Amino acid sequence: MNTIFTFEKLFRAYKQCLKHKKNTANALKFEIDREKNLSKLLYELQTGKYRISRHICFVVTRPAPREIFAADFRDRIVHHLLCNELQQIFERQFSNNSYANRKNFGTHKAVKKLQWNVSRGGVDGKTLYYLKMDIKNFFRSIDKNILWRLVKNKIEIEDRSMSWKNEVSWLARMIIFHNPTDNYIFKGKIATKKLIPTEKSLLYGDRSKGLPIGNLTSQFFANVYMNELDWFVLNNLWTDRYFRYVDDFILLDENKEKIKLCAKQISVFCHNSLSLKICPTKTVLRDVCQGVDFLGYFVKPTHTIIRQKVIKRFKIKFSKIIDSETGFVDTRNLPTIKSYFGHFSHASSYNLCLKYGLILD
Repeated sequence: MNTIFTFEKLFRAYKQCLKHKKNTANALKFEIDREKNLSKLLYELQTGKYRISRHICFVVTRPAPREIFAADFRDRIVHHLLCNELQQIFERQFSNNSYANRKNFGTHKAVKKLQWNVSRGGVDGKTLYYLKMDIKNFFRSIDKNILWRLVKNKIEIEDRSMSWKNEVSWLARMIIFHNPTDNYIFKGKIATKKLIPTEKSLLYGDRSKGLPIGNLTSQFFANVYMNELDWFVLNNLWTDRYFRYVDDFILLDENKEKIKLCAKQISVFCHNSLSLKICPTKTVLRDVCQGVDFLGYFVKPTHTIIRQKVIKRFKIKFSKIIDSETGFVDTRNLPTIKSYFGHFSHASSYNLCLKYGLILD
């Protein structure tokens, strides 16, 4: 189609958004007069009158304190609308070594592929090493101008109509450069704000950098941004034993000196090309026989186990299933327990699951 602003595309985006936010207050409010609200939103998009609504800011404390700027439900619909268009053109250039927020990829596939490579060991019996790195304050450090250049360049070379290009560019640019701190309300305990260091908060520092955590567009744009690193590693470091999930990534190699050099080259590339810094305290270079800590699992050459921090959080959640006063099961925690069971099922965790009745003896 020559336009992205059609009722069919908007309704599809609305249905996608509803899957994850069905029982939220904003979603229910939008549902009361769905047709009218969708028509109004479509009109605003078609006429260029659409503006991003007020965000809700809050702090989550587990597994680590994070500052969330949650978009309004109508804006989330627009996020899905834009990502549906951009995903089609960017997916063709994304590397198969990128596992986050992509259809048919994900956490478990990344861990399974890593485990397969680790289990094979080094070539000709040599010791296999792993290099684990991640980006310091990743979402807060994304340079909006660099991101916009990557998105704009890709849109411009597409064989699409000029109206399609103009609409996608207009919407993408608006979302990329929008600063949620200009219009937001804070919900939750004010004291939790102090848990967020200023260098990790959108409320402080360089306004030309940073995307809000939690938005679909932020997750997608993170892949666009880090795709540059993916292809740098694959084309310049001559290795396909590379695994990335958002800003966490791992390389495998038998040559310890080569992998040390890779670490330096990656650090220079991230700084010079993406304006990102590697977190030095989270950089690890070890023999894979010591185990690889990745995405909530501990991957060893012979098997994969659950990370101890994940088990600890699970035990806390599990203890809340039975109400201490009434003795009844608190069903609000059951979906969480079920998700932990799904996580456990991809590792050697039979005894753990049996202990907590997650499987029948």
